[in-house]
Amino acid sequence: MTGTLVPPGLIVYRTTGGVDAIDEYSARLTRALDEAGIAARYVSTGLRAARRLEGRPAWILLQYNPFSYGRWGVAPGLIRDAISMRRRTGALLAISIHEPWGDVRDWRSALMSAYQRAQLRSLMRVADRIIVATEAYGRAIGRRAIHVPVGSNITPLGLPGAQARERLGLGDQLVVTLFGTGHPSRALGHAEAAIAALRAQRGAGEMTVLNLGLGSPQVRLPQDVEVVTPGRLAPDEISLRLHASDLLLLPFTDGVSSRRTTLMAGLAHGVPVVGLSGPSTDRIFVQRGDALRLTPFGDPSQFARAVVDLGADEDARRALGAGGRGLYRAEFDWPIIARRVGAAVADQDGGRRSTTQA
Repeated sequence: MTGTLVPPGLIVYRTTGGVDAIDEYSARLTRALDEAGIAARYVSTGLRAARRLEGRPAWILLQYNPFSYGRWGVAPGLIRDAISMRRRTGALLAISIHEPWGDVRDWRSALMSAYQRAQLRSLMRVADRIIVATEAYGRAIGRRAIHVPVGSNITPLGLPGAQARERLGLGDQLVVTLFGTGHPSRALGHAEAAIAALRAQRGAGEMTVLNLGLGSPQVRLPQDVEVVTPGRLAPDEISLRLHASDLLLLPFTDGVSSRRTTLMAGLAHGVPVVGLSGPSTDRIFVQRGDALRLTPFGDPSQFARAVVDLGADEDARRALGAGGRGLYRAEFDWPIIARRVGAAVADQDGGRRSTTQA
């Protein structure tokens, strides 16, 4: 982007160790910004470490999930570090909210959530721009925010499904995939009901279940259904299995949304997705019935019927997968995310701190 004015920036996040989707998102966003001609650096150890770096970035993008900055999501030093960083560098501060606060399940979580809400309000007071991963977060925080979805952390290998199946030793059976951890936000009962219904329709010998993801939970299924749980896999190995999949089941209790990297991976790979519609579901997913199939949370039988119908209709699966891939490329691919983040910062900056990139 020779001759284009772009603001160099600093992306900071405190990694928690192990598999961390926000950490991977941060690294990929940095690369995408650089490819778009926007100079960016990624610091994975938080704002305090970033304060010691040389240079004066035009903006700082803080990737925010309270649980990554303090035990129980309590991080009083984070606000102090943000103020200090701004004063030292003169940079503008953008906050990208991946999760604003924890869910309330009992009185302990209610106390934590109340503190996290106050903490985020204090942090937003010193921010120049607020970015949210879902439309629902924008409504919840009560402040004007820019919606920037996440992208897929798994780059598609681009293999035909038949070739992927051959490499994995899979035959012509229906391959049904689950993807994610055992977090309470996954309504696994819906997936179990759907797989049991498929088994009743097709027979156990005509299907295989892939249970992908580090920390993937045990699922209660008929004993004669083959379940393959590979555990930790390299990204290319996950991509291979997504290419081999006929259906991806993503029943989240709050509905599918644009913060879910597992959803984005499925769409990017053209896998037909069946999910739930809930309070966090973004409008675009409700509007695009050609890109994924949604049923209401709380009705496992309706979810199962949608899965069984797609399992019996190869043409419908092919059309749904193509629609999902088209939606991803048009709305959620990394060059698009980089442009949206760059535009958000440039709008706030107003050209005051832009520099020419060769």
